[in-house]
Amino acid sequence: MRAASVALIVLCAALPARAAASACSVTVDVTDTDPKGLNVRATPGGKVMATLVDKADWIELHVVGQSGDWFAVDRAIQIDNNRMGENIVMWHGHGYVHKSTIGLSGMQQGGTIFADHDLRSRIVVKNAHGDQPTQLLGCWNDFYRVHARDGTGWTKEVCTNENTTCS
Repeated sequence: MRAASVALIVLCAALPARAAASACSVTVDVTDTDPKGLNVRATPGGKVMATLVDKADWIELHVVGQSGDWFAVDRAIQIDNNRMGENIVMWHGHGYVHKSTIGLSGMQQGGTIFADHDLRSRIVVKNAHGDQPTQLLGCWNDFYRVHARDGTGWTKEVCTNENTTCS
């Protein structure tokens, strides 16, 4: 019995720890350059359940959560400037995409970056530049965790329009 308990403890210690999931509701751009499209998976790193191929200007994803390097998504919209604002829902469901395949076009000109996902937290950057590269690090509710040239922190003021710098 003691050997079985020790074996169970060793086995559990060897399993990878799951990162705590956070719920959010944000929009991001698909940045994956694979011409075959972006794979949406049933579970983080799991079976491919859909492949999103960009057939117009770009694809936006609605993100509903994050667990480590994986973002939970529930819909994809094909942005097509030739359709005069009539964008098409190209996928709807529940799946996961890796953080390396999504991103942002930048910051909103004049946006604010906070130390925490709270508008009352310390301001890290006030009046951010809109044309700077901005890396998506995570999400929490309607906040984006970003790293930009101006600083790293939480904001609601990002740009997901690939045709402008949102200045």
